[in-house]
Amino acid sequence: MLKILYASDFHGSTIVFRKFINAGLMYKADVLIYGGDISGKALVPIVESDTGTYVFEVMGKRYEVKPSEINTHLERIENIGYYPLIVRKEERSRLEDNAYLSMVFKESMKDRLRKWIEFAKSKLKNTSIKLYLQLGNDDDQELESVLREAEDDKVVHAENKVLELPLGYYMISNGYANITPWHCPRDFDEDFIYGKLEELVSRISNTSSLILNTHCPPYNTNIDLAPKLDRDLKPIITGGGVVMEHVGCISVRRIIEKYQPLLGLHGHIHESRGIDKIGRTLVLNPGSDYNVGVLRAAFVVLEKDKVKSYLLISG
Repeated sequence: MLKILYASDFHGSTIVFRKFINAGLMYKADVLIYGGDISGKALVPIVESDTGTYVFEVMGKRYEVKPSEINTHLERIENIGYYPLIVRKEERSRLEDNAYLSMVFKESMKDRLRKWIEFAKSKLKNTSIKLYLQLGNDDDQELESVLREAEDDKVVHAENKVLELPLGYYMISNGYANITPWHCPRDFDEDFIYGKLEELVSRISNTSSLILNTHCPPYNTNIDLAPKLDRDLKPIITGGGVVMEHVGCISVRRIIEKYQPLLGLHGHIHESRGIDKIGRTLVLNPGSDYNVGVLRAAFVVLEKDKVKSYLLISG
């Protein structure tokens, strides 16, 4: 049997990544598979005031703290997925320099990812477990260099590859998404995504043992439902409830319908935790609650050409 622990969409939350690695050990998984959206969404400048306190804002709340209190807040900021930036009085003018802030943001993303990988390697070094990583649509493409540099016998950069897993299973991985309202760095049109997936699947002679690891879930399933947005990108509410719509990837669905892989692992839509089937293919999305420090994951056991069991877990 092949035991898989899968999760996605940590968006920079260190505590959730650590829980993922530790859960792999606890569940005695053979492989850990991460589905994309590794990086956080924003810098949080922690700015020294004229009186020596430090002022910053997190999730709409303003804080003013003493220097001795900063470390506690640094950890909290990191665990909700943001990147703290301490700014001294003499550096405050740099907050108006967009090029500088962009550079710091990218370097912060790379540095945190390197630290995550170091943590994973230290935890997995005396085990047979491998960690497979890929970017998502919300990640800067420059992060791929960190994944390539980190590859060894414990960590694999999985994206756009055909990889053989233990017991004769194969996996193809793709972290792109169809165009979203936010036009993320790795949003692409459906034809481009279909071409990438088709090229990968064409290398496999027998798809009955194939795991399809795509960041974006297949269109029109239980796992691709998200709030419908108006022109201002705000959820539409009618009858006291949020209107939901299918926003998944048509290309991913076409590939699943055509080749009927054994298993589809997907993320991207945080609020669409669940499972579904497309023909013989079990598809799942564990969802994401990274911003409150909760790990959402899926534990899947494969046996020969079938999914023996699956469980959506949280903690």
